[in-house]
Amino acid sequence: MATSQSIGERLHLLRLDLGWSAAECAYRLTLESNELIVPDNWETWERAADHDAAIQHFSRYASAVGRMFGIDPESLLNGPWYNPSKA
Repeated sequence: MATSQSIGERLHLLRLDLGWSAAECAYRLTLESNELIVPDNWETWERAADHDAAIQHFSRYASAVGRMFGIDPESLLNGPWYNPSKA
């Protein structure tokens, strides 16, 4: 995959690859981070450009999201990234 994709686009594609809804991702991140994440937050992150404030908010959850998807959080934030295995 090209590294020209935004963080939000990578997040969206990872979610679609696993067949998860935004609500399921928000729920899983809530469990992983022990903080309430609502589906609207997740959807905002997917639509955000890298320079948006929403991505700054998202970046604090990158490690937890990486664990959820089985990828290196650094690759999620900065690319290149690879599709996770379907676990």
